[in-house]
Amino acid sequence: MSEIGLDSTTHEIRGLLDAYLRERVIPHPLLRPYLQDAATCLTGSSAIGLWDEHSSLDVHLVLPDADHAQLALRLREERLWNPARDFRLRLEDREPFRRFPSAVITILSAAQLAQEFRFELPVALWIYGHALVLQDPAGILDTAVQTGTERFAGMLNNLRCEHYYRFRQARNDMLPRIAPQRLKTVLAIKRGETVREALRLAFLADGKCYPYDKLLEPVAERETQSGAHIVTAVRALVAAREADAVAHAGKVLRDRVAFALQQGGVSEKWLEQWWLWPSIAPAE
Repeated sequence: MSEIGLDSTTHEIRGLLDAYLRERVIPHPLLRPYLQDAATCLTGSSAIGLWDEHSSLDVHLVLPDADHAQLALRLREERLWNPARDFRLRLEDREPFRRFPSAVITILSAAQLAQEFRFELPVALWIYGHALVLQDPAGILDTAVQTGTERFAGMLNNLRCEHYYRFRQARNDMLPRIAPQRLKTVLAIKRGETVREALRLAFLADGKCYPYDKLLEPVAERETQSGAHIVTAVRALVAAREADAVAHAGKVLRDRVAFALQQGGVSEKWLEQWWLWPSIAPAE
């Protein structure tokens, strides 16, 4: 997509988010008192212009811890939120809004936001790094993304090793050796792991964080240097049925992932000795 197209899409989505807040959120008597101090953003496929007819409008609000606890109590008292059903403070708006069939408002505390970055840094960094931010009065989102970016840069070398190790091990394990009928479920699991790790490595090869599973394929194809080639190989592996076809597709995918990592600076020698991780790692 061209820069003009991206700017146009961003402007359109920002307008949709602003309209949704004015029409649906600000009038809410329990939410309204907390909105002024909340970091407010749109996340997911809608924030990057990849939504479809099934996509919801994903609105995130981040509140100071004390405000979040107070709002959670009020929403629970009004039976608008049940922590036994979902520990996350989420409000589902099932009424269509413009082109979106529904919306989800996720309300986080500052501590919960920090926990997301601790739990799975690449995904959290991608989500909030690609979020369309409407306001961030205390700079909480900006600080989290900046800090996360610094941590990710320090972890990148090891992340490439870890995910390549997982990729190669899953690829090896998905090829049937004995009693393939009894191993059908295991082989399906390993094929899925192989695909996921290959797509994640398309991002890591470029020194980028990766998104959650739903967006791995379309974003890799659109935003990474080797993504189109890796996605083509992934689709071939997913479509393969016979053992020989699976083996061939797996080798093609292996070669494309390895080439992407070499282009990103990982040494060929380490890629050939991947099974030694974490005992050895490629040179910085």
